[in-house]
Amino acid sequence: MVTSVDLARQLGLSQTTVSRALRGHPSVTEKTRRRVIDAAQALGYRPDAAARMLVTRRAKALGVVVADLRSPLYPPAIAAIQERSAARGYRMALIRDPEETHDADALEVLNEAIVDGLIFMSATDDSPGVAQVAARHMPMVLLSRDFSDLRADTVMSEDRAGGALVAHHLGELGHHRIAMLSVPRTVSNGREREDGMRDALRERGLDLPEEYERRGPIDHESGLEMARSLLAVEPRPTAIFCSTDSFAFAALDAASQLGIRVPEELSVVGFDDSEPARWSMINLTTVHQPFTEMATKAVDVLIDRLEGRADSEFSQTVFPVRLIERGTTAAPA
Repeated sequence: MVTSVDLARQLGLSQTTVSRALRGHPSVTEKTRRRVIDAAQALGYRPDAAARMLVTRRAKALGVVVADLRSPLYPPAIAAIQERSAARGYRMALIRDPEETHDADALEVLNEAIVDGLIFMSATDDSPGVAQVAARHMPMVLLSRDFSDLRADTVMSEDRAGGALVAHHLGELGHHRIAMLSVPRTVSNGREREDGMRDALRERGLDLPEEYERRGPIDHESGLEMARSLLAVEPRPTAIFCSTDSFAFAALDAASQLGIRVPEELSVVGFDDSEPARWSMINLTTVHQPFTEMATKAVDVLIDRLEGRADSEFSQTVFPVRLIERGTTAAPA
């Protein structure tokens, strides 16, 4: 089978130049691009893709950039993206987020990916991947992220309103010592959820003291460590708002290990309404966001942009959220 290395050797070019030529990167001249594609067709290197790109400059493929597939929120959404992409005649490729994996190779893969556009499912405000894609003027959609200074389509939920719903719910139950587990403030959706909760607490004459705040990466071990730290504070919080369900699961685990009863001695609220939150053994009170629907919408927005059906101005689609009261919240003892 002919590889890009064979093409590069045959043409006397670098493998990077060959890869960029095949995907129509603007740094490669039209003369070199045609030379590479002609050789690819002659040697049998991905002839269908090469021929299609020669005529349309399109790969008919979408890239989905995601950091950690262990999040229970992502697999159903990725399946929905794949299904919608296929229904509209596109393939889907998964790409690791170079910012959250801290992987230089992942950034190179993102730069070299043969796709027409990208859906970012995970990115921080200073993500190098987003910045480089924006510099290349490649169409992209930010899913559950919002960069105020970036011209891009966005699909998101009412994150700030969701945080406020949590504050009002806990306040109405009678909680005053409310703590928070969240992501770093460079993650826009977590920041909005936190700010929504803070504003609503302030309306009720409550605050979120610094000793009741913990921020870190979304993984169970980090969440567990942060939750244990919160539960060691005196006086101990009577409720914890977690900006993701994953953090809420970690908080429930920490409470169980420490012999703290939920919800009798500690209320826990998540945000996502991922599948495990609905399991009877967890029964998590959480904020529901229709993430699978949001993912499907992101595909439509991106393909409409690629096919010239979108408005010239970039769009922001916002989905409503709602609080789902289950078994992990109650009035403080």
